[in-house]
Amino acid sequence: MRRQTSSKGFATLSAASVISKVLAFVYLPIQAMLVHDSGNGVISAGFKLYLFIYALSNAGLPIIISKFISERDGLGDYRGSRVIFRTAFLMTLVLGMLLSLFTFFASGFLASWCGMPEAKLMFMVIAPTFLFASVGCSLRGYFQGKQDMVPTAISQVVEQIINSVFTALLEILFFRYAVQANKDTVTYTAAGSAAATVMAAAGSASFLAYMYFVVFRRQREREYSQQKYEGPGLKSGVVFKQILIFTIPSIISCIATSAADIIDTKSCIPLLLKGGYSVSQAYALFGIYSTKYQRLLTLPVIFVTPLVTAMMPSLSAAKSRGDYEYFKYGVKEAYRLNFIVVMPIVAGLSFLARPILTVIFAAQNAGSLMIILGTWMALLSTIQALQSGILIALDRPLISPITLIIGMAAKTILNYMLIPIYSINIYGALIGNAIAWIISIAINQYFIRKIMGSGQMLQKYIIKSGMSAITMGGLSLGFYTGLYSIINLICSRYLIVNDLAVLFTIPFGAGIYFMMMVGTGGIHKNDIKRLPKGDKIVNVCTKVPFLRIALDRV
Repeated sequence: MRRQTSSKGFATLSAASVISKVLAFVYLPIQAMLVHDSGNGVISAGFKLYLFIYALSNAGLPIIISKFISERDGLGDYRGSRVIFRTAFLMTLVLGMLLSLFTFFASGFLASWCGMPEAKLMFMVIAPTFLFASVGCSLRGYFQGKQDMVPTAISQVVEQIINSVFTALLEILFFRYAVQANKDTVTYTAAGSAAATVMAAAGSASFLAYMYFVVFRRQREREYSQQKYEGPGLKSGVVFKQILIFTIPSIISCIATSAADIIDTKSCIPLLLKGGYSVSQAYALFGIYSTKYQRLLTLPVIFVTPLVTAMMPSLSAAKSRGDYEYFKYGVKEAYRLNFIVVMPIVAGLSFLARPILTVIFAAQNAGSLMIILGTWMALLSTIQALQSGILIALDRPLISPITLIIGMAAKTILNYMLIPIYSINIYGALIGNAIAWIISIAINQYFIRKIMGSGQMLQKYIIKSGMSAITMGGLSLGFYTGLYSIINLICSRYLIVNDLAVLFTIPFGAGIYFMMMVGTGGIHKNDIKRLPKGDKIVNVCTKVPFLRIALDRV
């Protein structure tokens, strides 16, 4: 099985995440036109509770499985890797079946709990997703442990293609049925989206199963025949206990990570009503926050999961070898790569908030101020996620969940204090999120420094990428404004003019950021070479005098 470096694994998973996220926005304009902001609030509330249950069914298991498999492979114990996978597969399968049954039969309770009785049908339809997701969970962990990120990356794209195409199609069909049958359109639109989610999870699991059982069967057989490890063999019972030891903190982490969404789903609308807003206004504000702001917030955050996934096997293998110098180097590179990738996305979303909202949600583009003020919070989220991965690699999986719980307790208090204030309203949820991340990050950093004997000075990784990103954002806004004015002379239709201007502004901004990062030494020649097709990219860069001089200098 082909192994990849952490950088190439990160690049592979990041490319898949970008494609998947772009595809995930395809159906949003259709959904916005069908149910508007208030309907988005209803659908989003139901899906947030579903995502919480979904997180429990995975419970960080792909990363945990990859950690154990990479450790056994590092010792040459390929048979031990097989025991780990089989045990993990059985565990996730049973968990997925139980959660599917629970979601179906408790659909009414779940809908009532989140305050959205319209979501009952959605929960009933979406229940089988957990069974298919459990299969994909263990298979992804196996491939990631082998440091081959390609199957995971392709499965993500396959899943999102199916999800985007069928979400758009089924939402329209279910909406039309509801109109013709004189039923609630939001209820059936949500059910159509849920049906597409089930189909996507089934498609992804089928692809991964084919890769494991058919494509890589002979490679596995060769590995087993090349067994180098001669120590005591692993027993399924022992593996089960080891996975459980790490899974329990991971479940706590999932609960804590999802707590912000659960707290908001349960409290925001009642608190907005308490603050003097009408029912329709409260639903619309929550719809903007939960569908527009939080969806766009996932754009910069999508890169941290591939980064943690890619770094975990190499960090775990380094720790098992006792190579702490490489471990520290891997941590440093993870932080640096994170800020290089996340900063320009955050800046782009902030400077071009309204144009981007218009591209995604068409005429339903309210909420740009929330994007401008809140998108920078993605930096806090990614730092916390990286710290969590580092602590798992250091065999301290319980620290991050506990610090998150402390942070979420503070968020809950702030929600109840701030959201009822009419002038603050839903922005109180943003403030609570920021304080929660800051508390968790500060405590995590203390323990990482204590365990490793030294800490990473995060600010030194932010300066170059931050300055380049802010400059890029300002220049991109100017470029967009000028281009919009020019195109508007030819075509007066706002949506077409806006979309074309944004389409050309994105590559312009990416080019500006890349040149500034190379010029300031934020990106080195070796960084580019570690990417897929990196040598070809370097060759292209050397044809530009400014870039050639900068790359040679650093």
